[in-house]
Amino acid sequence: MRRVGALLAFLALTLAADRARATLPAEQPYRIDYHGRLVTNVTINGRGPFRFLIDTASSRSLMFEHVRKALNLARSQPDQMTVYGINDVAEVMPVKPDRLDIAGQNVSAITMGVLPEIGSNGPDGILGLDVLARYFVILNRAAMTIRLLPPDTSLPPAYAGWWGTELTPRPLKKLPVQFWYLKTQFNDVGVNSLFDLGADLTMLNWGAAERLGARKSHYSKYGPPPEMVQDVLGKEAPAVRANGVSVRLSGKEWAQQAVMIADAPIFTYFELDEHPSAIMGLDLLGNNSLAIDFARQRLYLGPTVGSPARASDPCPAWAPARLC
Repeated sequence: MRRVGALLAFLALTLAADRARATLPAEQPYRIDYHGRLVTNVTINGRGPFRFLIDTASSRSLMFEHVRKALNLARSQPDQMTVYGINDVAEVMPVKPDRLDIAGQNVSAITMGVLPEIGSNGPDGILGLDVLARYFVILNRAAMTIRLLPPDTSLPPAYAGWWGTELTPRPLKKLPVQFWYLKTQFNDVGVNSLFDLGADLTMLNWGAAERLGARKSHYSKYGPPPEMVQDVLGKEAPAVRANGVSVRLSGKEWAQQAVMIADAPIFTYFELDEHPSAIMGLDLLGNNSLAIDFARQRLYLGPTVGSPARASDPCPAWAPARLC
């Protein structure tokens, strides 16, 4: 009887431990790949893992055509689906897998867009706001892990010392889609900035650059950027790089930074072209741990690993010397 009692006690403890583990939020690795993007694995309909970019400026989650074929997914509705992000606005074919799994979370019956192939060595898809904004997202840069908490979770005590700032939602005029913005200062000039973890650089439009004292007319002779970067910077001249820029978020400062200046198409797609605007990307934020509280509209920055790109980095050959 003593052995039976001990066995029952052991089983009770084991079951309790299993239940406790089941309630703990899961986390999984992410990595930096594909020219500085954040990448993590997802499974779709139990298949995978597939390599997805983490993108806070993509309105929808997307898969590339080779994933759709592998999963044998058919079109889920007759009309095309409009997707904002990925440096573009695209009309794509919609599909509706049964489930998408990431970091211990199951997202069921989500409608995803299908992108045409971009090459055999590219990612498998993009994890957009339709998934990310459902959770309190924590990106631990030191451990290189992503963790998804319920949206009503308070900032865990382990992150209580992290610095925080306002994260502001803003809808588009044309579609019921919203994106997230940061109140940023560039050289002490306030500029509304799109929070874009899918971008590998920070960029100002010329409306913002003019407020910083850089006159667009002074640099028009340099012409448009080379074709290899026109998918990001556009074809409009000029597109230049400015060094020595101070970037500040409510007291958090990155000194002596390099930023791009261009009237890139992304500013038009996000209805930012008529105002001084910026895109705040991974060259500044990618080396920080981040906690993104979409429900309470807060962004928290934790410890930095390494340092962001600085103005001492070599300029690209096509950047004007006076700005480098």
